[in-house]
Parts: sequence; structure tokens; C-alpha cells
Amino acid sequence: MEAAVAKVDQDSRVLLPQSLLRHVVWIKGAEPIQAWLLLGGIGRCRLLAPQEVEADPRCRSLRLRNETEEAPIAGHISEFEDDASAILGLRLLDVEITPRGPGWRLTLPKILIAIMQIRPKESTVALLLSHGHIEIWSMDALRTSVAIPISELI
Repeated sequence: MEAAVAKVDQDSRVLLPQSLLRHVVWIKGAEPIQAWLLLGGIGRCRLLAPQEVEADPRCRSLRLRNETEEAPIAGHISEFEDDASAILGLRLLDVEITPRGPGWRLTLPKILIAIMQIRPKESTVALLLSHGHIEIWSMDALRTSVAIPISELI
């Protein structure tokens, strides 16, 4: 498993390490790339190519949900959607990856910064390669996952 730790700079950008980039063939060229972050949980998200989002019915559904106007509420104004459904659109966030020298930088969306409790210029994140994708983990999520005794996992 490939892994790295990266500092989040004052502009909420993270430098993607070459050790991970060599496994992700779609991040290439000399121009910025539009991509997606799929929020898997409170402290973990996965970087996806636009083609992957279009090819996956669940991701495509999330993208379409974000792009279309919601239908008027059928019930009373005092009725609320359940919490998970109300924020479903925040689970797929569009991002830009920009080339910088020999590497690439990912700008983290402000809402993701808030959800993951990242403090630009102070925080670090873990970058892992998982199932051929770069994942961004908050350090709290990483610590929580490592806290599970190995004997319970293998």
C-alpha cells in the first residue's frame, strides 16, 4: 500500500506525491484537470476522474442531483428530510487539480475543509492509494482506523 502525509497550505491546496501519481494514469498533461471528490465518511474521500463518475450509475446520480433543481417539497414546510438525505449532494464535490512543476496540487473545497476539521497552513492529511484511487484521509480518521487492534482484522 502506498501512503504519504501532506501539509495543507494556506490556500487549502495539497501536493499530490509522485509515488501515488504514478498509479493514477488520468492525472497527466500540462493543463488543470477537473475531477471529483467522493466523500465516503466524515474523514475520508476518494479522488475520481470525470469519466469514472459518468461510468458509475451511483456517482452519476449524485452528480445529476447536484446539477438539477430539486422538486418542490411535497409535504408541509415544517417537515424535514432526514439528515443523510439532506446533505447527499455534499458527498460528491467537484475539484480542480493543477500542475506544479513535476507534481500536481489539489485544492480542497471549503465545505470539505470544514467537515474534516482541517486547518489550512496547520493541518496535514494522509494520502493513500486504495483500489487504484488516491484517497484523502483526515489524521483523526486515520488514527481512529489504526486504533482497531490488528488481531480483530486478520
